[in-house]
Amino acid sequence: MKQNVFQTALAGGVETKLPQTPQNAGRAENLTIDKTTGGWRTRIGYEPFMASPTSWSPFSATGPVYSLHCAQALAAGARQHLLYEADGNLHLLYEASGIDRVLTIASNRNIPAPTEAGSWYTTTAYGTIITNGVDRPIIVRPWPLASYTDAINTISQCVRSFGFDGLPTPVDVRNVKPYPAPSGGSFPAPKASGNGAVTLWCPAAGNAIPDGGKWGLGFANNTATGNADGDKEALFGWSCSFISDTGSEGPTSTLSSVKWALDSGAEGFRHACAMTLPLGPPGTVARKVYRTTNYGADFVSPGDTTLYFIDLVRNNVEETFFDAVATANLGQPAPEIATGPLPAPSARFSALFNGCLFLDGGITQSTTLFYSTVGLMEQFAFDAYIELSAEGGGITALFSNYNTLLVFRENGIDIVQGDYTNGFTVTPLSNSVTCRAPHSIATVPGLGVCFLAVDGVYAVVGGLSGGAVNEVINLTVPQDDIIERITPDLMAKAQGVFSEKLREYHLYVPVDGSDRPNLGLVLHVDRLSMADTLSAWTTRVGFPVGAATTLYDGTIIFGHNTGAETGGNDSQRGLFVISGKRALGMVSVNDTLIYTLPPTSAYRSAWWSAGDPQLQKQVSYVTVWVLTTGKPLVTMRHYKDFSLVPTVEQTYHAQSPDAASQPTLDTAILGQGDYREERLVPLRFSVAHMSAAWFCFELETTEDITIVGYEYEWTSKGTRVVAGVRAI
Repeated sequence: MKQNVFQTALAGGVETKLPQTPQNAGRAENLTIDKTTGGWRTRIGYEPFMASPTSWSPFSATGPVYSLHCAQALAAGARQHLLYEADGNLHLLYEASGIDRVLTIASNRNIPAPTEAGSWYTTTAYGTIITNGVDRPIIVRPWPLASYTDAINTISQCVRSFGFDGLPTPVDVRNVKPYPAPSGGSFPAPKASGNGAVTLWCPAAGNAIPDGGKWGLGFANNTATGNADGDKEALFGWSCSFISDTGSEGPTSTLSSVKWALDSGAEGFRHACAMTLPLGPPGTVARKVYRTTNYGADFVSPGDTTLYFIDLVRNNVEETFFDAVATANLGQPAPEIATGPLPAPSARFSALFNGCLFLDGGITQSTTLFYSTVGLMEQFAFDAYIELSAEGGGITALFSNYNTLLVFRENGIDIVQGDYTNGFTVTPLSNSVTCRAPHSIATVPGLGVCFLAVDGVYAVVGGLSGGAVNEVINLTVPQDDIIERITPDLMAKAQGVFSEKLREYHLYVPVDGSDRPNLGLVLHVDRLSMADTLSAWTTRVGFPVGAATTLYDGTIIFGHNTGAETGGNDSQRGLFVISGKRALGMVSVNDTLIYTLPPTSAYRSAWWSAGDPQLQKQVSYVTVWVLTTGKPLVTMRHYKDFSLVPTVEQTYHAQSPDAASQPTLDTAILGQGDYREERLVPLRFSVAHMSAAWFCFELETTEDITIVGYEYEWTSKGTRVVAGVRAI
């Protein structure tokens, strides 16, 4: 009887949909791609992101982490700050004087419900904007922290409310008490003041003072003849606005006016006006002062309250201001399009697109999209908004992607294009697919924008300049069984992140009724070119991700989704790093931190039928090609005919029988151990001539190996599968 061989040189990822592609896997768990061979490596785990391996410092009593963001400032010395939320507090992890520290920078913040996503972060040139749909948006500005004391003293300067709350307090203008009629324009005697009035003289003639007549407000002479009272009336109004540290100008205050009248015989002097300017909120770096022309009944334009710029006060400290700017020297008119307060104080999402900051309107204005003035992200005109169609439902996420702004909605996806000058347009991209987990969105280079929808992981592809067209594709059709396990009402808790370092898109989701992410889906980007034959997905088990982000070098950081627990030895706190350390974090045992047991990595082959499901096959041997050092233990199982009760289960050393054991990388000591390069080893397992129509094997290990490929040796007598069980 002829011995047949089925061989696959490269093992594919997980595929749960039947029939399976032979090169793929029914189970590919806790694996990553080995860059040398292209096979599946088991070197994966996570470890604490903290300063000391013997204590939880700097994390103290940190509950579940439900939002996390890395604010990067690469142009400023590659600085990065980690912001995360737990227990209703916003924390900053930073390094000062070589010591990692955690600083609480905001308290009493909203804790998301089980069905809600955590806070949304948008990094800008001026800081990180944080929104959550409940608390007023805030902005956190990164800063260099030389010491803990410096950090404590600068919190108030670096964390503030985003946007303008409302109109500034009106300018407090002092009353004017004009001089009595002088003699020929000579210097007058001081006039008594009282009741908040002041007298500030401005000579109207050059013989009184150099440059006389070039400054001052109101009339210098009363030549009115038609006034019943013989007075000539002056009326001026003032307003001011705040300039934030983002360069944005807020709304102007309501008009504050002062009026005075000259005696019938007064001549030779105009007046200066004194006033108190309001101080702006934190983040204010300057104030603009505006004034009207004379709009009294005796002037050429009575009732004209148009505002003109007169001065920029370059601080937020000085309150006393004197205005002696002549009408002829007024600056430009105030902006024609009025700037208002922050239009979306309950915004859930934000995004930068073509120089503008976009905000959703929150739950109460869920179909409204506001946008700032270009280059001025806190400056919102009253008419700067887009009202989306009601059919699309409320906004569920915003994401900027090259020349488009993706607006995910309850019932589809819209695309915003255009710019501030020429206007923005909205075009529907999909009326059936949308994002159900805002923190699952991530850009995957060479693919597109990935996100989790109800029925799978999708990607928006195309859309670059040059005529490319956006389209939405499903990336997880072969993994439908896994997607169906996701807890529907808790999709918002899913966390997605792409690492250029690992060349992987990670998505952690709650499955099987869990109220927090307990299963990871990993898209291996380097397998996408083989997507026609090989699955690019694997799964992760044992990674309790509550929120995730990447450092500037591509390292994936996540916040533990259980956090500190009272009692027990399994509490884990704070932030962790997905790494090549074969351990699932650390646990506290008798007040000492130790690494946990390594994760179990598994590879189960696809169900194989040799192309003929009706033919009975007798598989005699399975040979798995692995890259290994030392003598790691592996467990081999064989299955037949879709039964996952193993027909054979045995543990072996992953080592050639005739080869001496070598130290592994984790145990070899530099200068003492004899660590050598890994070697490719064929592991040949007997199957005891098991007869089956369908066959697969499974390999499990808690040690470091790389699965490169495998082959079956099999025979057949040509026997066909008998008919099914006859009904009674």
